[in-house]
Amino acid sequence: MNYLNTTVNWEEFFIQEALELEEKMKTFDQDSLNKSKLRIALENNILEWSKYENWFCSETGCSSFKSNITPSQLEGFVQIAQQTYETFSNHDIWDESLIPLFTWDQQIFVMGLHYPTKLMAIENHVFILAPPHILSFFSQKVLALEIHEMDEKSDSMTKSMLDGIDMSLLAPKIDFSIPHAKEQQEKNAIWEFISERHDEYSFEAKKHFSAYMVLEISQSKTKVFKMDPDLENDGINKFIFEYNLIGENPFHKVFQTGLSESFSLTQLGITIRNYKYACITALQRGNQVVGFLVGFKEAHLSEKDQSLLEDLAKESA
Repeated sequence: MNYLNTTVNWEEFFIQEALELEEKMKTFDQDSLNKSKLRIALENNILEWSKYENWFCSETGCSSFKSNITPSQLEGFVQIAQQTYETFSNHDIWDESLIPLFTWDQQIFVMGLHYPTKLMAIENHVFILAPPHILSFFSQKVLALEIHEMDEKSDSMTKSMLDGIDMSLLAPKIDFSIPHAKEQQEKNAIWEFISERHDEYSFEAKKHFSAYMVLEISQSKTKVFKMDPDLENDGINKFIFEYNLIGENPFHKVFQTGLSESFSLTQLGITIRNYKYACITALQRGNQVVGFLVGFKEAHLSEKDQSLLEDLAKESA
């Protein structure tokens, strides 16, 4: 993946914070001093996470984990992260500030506090910025777990992980499942139509929006179906757009009502470029919501923006 600049140095930009850290270094215990200066600065509130996050993502073009992600959401990643770590354990680069998360579309997604040059040893990687507390969570769950411990505790671990996940996700019994072949065929026709018209729809959407994407619903979760070319070229992490439609979140609200809604990206828990707002419109087949059209903007959204997405959704259905 191509990033804008991976050689950024926080100490050269946050000069005052770097100086303050140097002054306080002698007050920290040995455990703290074993960590990187960046981590010490962040964990001791010398460097504000939101400032660092905005600067880093702007400089590098990387995506980031939002710091308000819930413990139950984090638990949902643990098992796949453990498997990913086992697969790539031959690479001697992992530590509490750089952790493999999952693989998707022949790429490995890695999270850390900064982009290290040693990561270049792995081809087809995607770097995701993550705050210290998320890295600590995965470090304890993934890096510190020995193989024999996994065998001995497999039953209790499985129960623990499932306790952190909505069990209905494993075998959803919900009204919007498609029981008949004819209905499934009609649903597939929507996605074929959208795929054929994607370039045209992207062109129309970007008359009002800075970016545009289409999400489909799979196993009661949202999943990226199509992005506009600019988002594709940016290498945006598609995994950050997976939302559980059973839990409380903006997509759940639109799914339940079928009505378009506008949200700030803070509410969605994601950071993309300088975009601040998102308009979400339900993509329906009859009374059934099968996906969403999403438009992103840097400025406030208007009724015309919403109407455009609704018109595209009606045409698709």
